[in-house]
Amino acid sequence: MSTTTVLAIDLGTQSMRLCAMRLSGERLWSWSSPIDSRIEGEVFEQSPAQWQASLLEGLDAAASAGIRPDALIASGPLAGYVPLDAQGQALANASMYSDRRSALDAERMLQSLTSKPPLRVIASDPLPHWLRLQRECPAIAQQTRSFLDATGWLNFFLSGQSTLNAYTAMRLYSPELRREAGAQTAPFGRPVATGETLGHLRSALAQRWGWAEAPILAAPFDSKCAYIGSGIEAPGEATDISGTVTSFGVISSTPVDDRLQRIYSVPFGPHWLVRGSTACAGSALEWARQQWFPQSFEALDAAAASVPPGAHGLTFLPYLAGERAPLWNPHARGALLGLSLGNTNADMVRAVYEGLALSLFHITDTMRECGVEIRSIRLAGGLARNPLICQIKADVLGVPVVQLSDHELTTAGLGVIAATALGACATHAQASQRFTATARRFDPDPQTQLAYAQPKRRYLASAQALAPLFTAPA
Repeated sequence: MSTTTVLAIDLGTQSMRLCAMRLSGERLWSWSSPIDSRIEGEVFEQSPAQWQASLLEGLDAAASAGIRPDALIASGPLAGYVPLDAQGQALANASMYSDRRSALDAERMLQSLTSKPPLRVIASDPLPHWLRLQRECPAIAQQTRSFLDATGWLNFFLSGQSTLNAYTAMRLYSPELRREAGAQTAPFGRPVATGETLGHLRSALAQRWGWAEAPILAAPFDSKCAYIGSGIEAPGEATDISGTVTSFGVISSTPVDDRLQRIYSVPFGPHWLVRGSTACAGSALEWARQQWFPQSFEALDAAAASVPPGAHGLTFLPYLAGERAPLWNPHARGALLGLSLGNTNADMVRAVYEGLALSLFHITDTMRECGVEIRSIRLAGGLARNPLICQIKADVLGVPVVQLSDHELTTAGLGVIAATALGACATHAQASQRFTATARRFDPDPQTQLAYAQPKRRYLASAQALAPLFTAPA
């Protein structure tokens, strides 16, 4: 078992990454290649043809490096819905999470339902995307034999099996609600549990590299893999995964029923994971760099660090791509409030950095309102590499934050799932100790916490005051 090699495939919004690992946690080999996106207005698409070319290139590289996997496991980003014909060929580009064209279908679906879904219906759910395909491209919908998310596409390419990971399957609600929405025949694939063997490597692919027809293990989409990889297991332990977007989850001993559906909870081992996410994180920093300090991110950091907490009265709402929790409004737009003639570029950059932490505070404040305890936070994702952002989050949120040494937690989570599924470890939490370690702890500074009391009030009041203006364009 100690020599068992697992090949993990992580398709992200910006790159395709492959990593060969032992079940002991040892990394043997890794590879990555960029993935392009088409972003125009409400459209956010990626090409399944590029996914396939990139994946084949990575698998070729693995074989050339002498990798002989005993099992494969793959995860993609949330959403990324692509229709496939009877031969498994893509009939259209993949619609990614931030694609807003299905917002109308989500709204119409809610209006037509006579019973309330258990979770908030949002534009990135499978049903609105399928309804939009039927509405805009009926000929393609008629030819579609499998309508898969990005993780499902990866697994279909590897195994030929049409499947849907367990967490996305929750957002199909019930057969009754699907029938009521007019999506009872949508070919979403067979729901599979995390760690389940969903099939084996296609014989044509195995022959291409001289590999065995190894089992393909089921995994959820990337952020759920990352939570598993972070090792959180006790109530009050949370993980903040901040890359292009932010995904936040905290363990709770009981499910959370928020009557306003601002946050939600899903099963997570013996407990529940209470969830919230934002639509912009690293993408907002990239926007700020382009506007004010195009020379480098180091210059951006230096500018932000030169301004005291509170950004000299500025408040930034980072709704540059709509907003998820707790607003759940794809039409939300960013705002920079409190400007005066005396403000500098550095003030505005500091406001952006703080806005990312305050948007997360908006989520944690909502969770606490619903009775959820947050005792500590583990940080991962690209922004976890930035010590200034880590400290601002500790001061704004008022709890210790721990930087993880492995910022790419999706890959670690895939290793954890595989180690548990193949019997090397009894639980995900036990396996995570092999794949993830802590790097640095950031404790809240009492004086800085006090300095953020007013900025927090300003942020919440600004979000509430502007919410009525965030409506669909006429």
